Amino acid sequence: MVLEKLLLVFPIRYLFPAFIVLLFLITSIIFAYSEINSGNKRLEKEKLNYVCGLAANIQDTVEFLAGRGDIKLFERKLVNISADPYIKLLFVADPSGKIIISSRRNLIGKDYKTAVKQTIKENPEELLRAVSSFSKKKGIFCRIVEGGKTIVGISPILFGEPADSLRPDKTGFILIAYDLEKVKRLHRQEIILKIYSEFGILSIMLIAIYVVFNKMIAQRINRIVEAVNQIEKGDLDVRIDLRGKDEFAFIASIINQLIEKLNRYITVDYLTGILNRFGLEKQIEKMLKTNKDMWNVFIFIDLDNFKDINDTFGHDFGDEMLKAFAKRLKLVAGDRTIGRLGGDEFIIFFQSKEKPALSAYMQNLLHSLSGTMNIWNQSIDIYLTAGVTVKKGSSTSFFELLKESDIALYYGKKKGKKLFVLFNDEIKLKEERRIKLTEILKKAVENEDFYLVYQPILDLTSGRIISAEALLRMKSSELGEVSPAEFVPILEDTGLIKEVGYFVIEQVCRDINYFRENKIEHITVSINVDIQQILDKDFVSIVEKILKTYSVDPSSIKIEITETEAMKFPERVISVLKQLKEIGIEIYIDDFGTGYSSLSHLKMMPVSCIKIDRSFIKNVPYSREDNILVMSIINLAKSLGYRTIAEGVEEKVQVLFLREIGGDYMQGFYFSKPVDKDTFLQLIKNNVKLQA
Repeated sequence: MVLEKLLLVFPIRYLFPAFIVLLFLITSIIFAYSEINSGNKRLEKEKLNYVCGLAANIQDTVEFLAGRGDIKLFERKLVNISADPYIKLLFVADPSGKIIISSRRNLIGKDYKTAVKQTIKENPEELLRAVSSFSKKKGIFCRIVEGGKTIVGISPILFGEPADSLRPDKTGFILIAYDLEKVKRLHRQEIILKIYSEFGILSIMLIAIYVVFNKMIAQRINRIVEAVNQIEKGDLDVRIDLRGKDEFAFIASIINQLIEKLNRYITVDYLTGILNRFGLEKQIEKMLKTNKDMWNVFIFIDLDNFKDINDTFGHDFGDEMLKAFAKRLKLVAGDRTIGRLGGDEFIIFFQSKEKPALSAYMQNLLHSLSGTMNIWNQSIDIYLTAGVTVKKGSSTSFFELLKESDIALYYGKKKGKKLFVLFNDEIKLKEERRIKLTEILKKAVENEDFYLVYQPILDLTSGRIISAEALLRMKSSELGEVSPAEFVPILEDTGLIKEVGYFVIEQVCRDINYFRENKIEHITVSINVDIQQILDKDFVSIVEKILKTYSVDPSSIKIEITETEAMKFPERVISVLKQLKEIGIEIYIDDFGTGYSSLSHLKMMPVSCIKIDRSFIKNVPYSREDNILVMSIINLAKSLGYRTIAEGVEEKVQVLFLREIGGDYMQGFYFSKPVDKDTFLQLIKNNVKLQA
């Protein structure tokens, strides 16, 4: 359990050697303690026996010599015994207690108590009591005193009646004090020295073990750990080169296989088998760093109308088409770097020493990639739009190239598709203006930058104004007058179109009340509504609330939705339009003829009027094809019970033609351009009529 917790904190390549060293140190300390402790006990026993035996031996010798009166001979023997460096004190005291022989000459003639107290610092009274007991008990006193520091041996001596006038049958004694602490200290030093020598040998062995461990285990672990750290940082080019049949080589082999699979998984598009966004970024960044002085060409390709194909034939069909296009792209691009960003967006990247002439290359590329493709026995015509950026050197990056080519592609789509656009300073300025305009649009309603103008709609038979189309305009304090063609796409892209759309409905309601105040009751106003508003689940309820707030009759406004927008989500759109019809709002189909509506959907829509797109009106009556087309639209509308409004009427002859073929209404510059509400009001009050 403890080891598992330690492994959560420390790597095994550090923990294992540390564990070995710690184990070695603990073993050494235990060994030293055990050896010193057992050695001390052994020494105590050994030295105690030695001192006791010495005391007994000296007792016999002194009694014998004292009996003969030859004490001087013992003094010589005492010198030999005192040569033992561990004997702290040795003396013989007569029955009176006076020291007569001593290893310390300064003690001769002194009382034994003084010598004892000077030598034995701790509890000398025990020894004094032992001496006083010799008159009753003649045994030898031999003990370890002073907490194990000293061994004391005291042996009684019987003095006879010699010529030196010593009293017979009197008991003296001999005292030996042995320095046990000094012996133990020396023993400890020997043990420690022994441990040091053994420690040196074991240290050498430990170093040898560590070297082997480091070579066989730690270095291999380190290489695996370093590789894993590189992988964690996102470097999937790392490989662990460990040879052998050990476990680490096996682990390294498995990791290498996983890296290879992971590298393919995260860098290759699963559907088409070419590089994905991450793979493109990695490959292109590497090429930018390697070839620093080359021209870099980044081509952003988007398939035109892929969403329509997907919606029509299904996503499985769309996936097959993307796979087929990727194969075609591989074939056409050759050895250039290609990849799929996602959806129907593809990339071609290559480098060149000389600045490439892209016009011919791009024309050939678009031609080669476009054309008919057979998917599941279904022939599909493929067209594409491309944004291109060219930069020299390594000062750029994948993201900068992607950003610039994406901007170029955006303007290519706006131009009409099936073409390529090269990013340049002009586009850069346009994009900067677009970004600036986007920021302004976020507060345009609040800052009152938007305003409405009205273009009259006239009855072709009477020539009178019967309605008007409300058109949104914008004038910014920073950018001045901004064209709807510029700001409306941004409103749609950012989702602001819903907020602005509700602003338009409210402003129209206010202006209708303004017309009423000026005695104009019969005029209706049509309002263009974006598909994002139609899809808003609260759209109908919000419109009802606005009409109620301004007390405007629902029949006073008309909702215009383009044919193309209506066909994006036909079921949902038809449902919403029916709800609007139920509350009294008429529905107009705008730009009719430019979309892809089917008659089945058209007849299901609660439509009151069809607006014929200006692109068909501008060439009548001079174009036979457009004449037939406009006549067909009017006849179709009449057969379905719809009225028609011709947009973009700019010539008298167009008015005459529309009257002749049975058109109902018209609007265009021939009568009036869009005007502010006061001018529009004056046109009605002055009863200005269509002159034709």
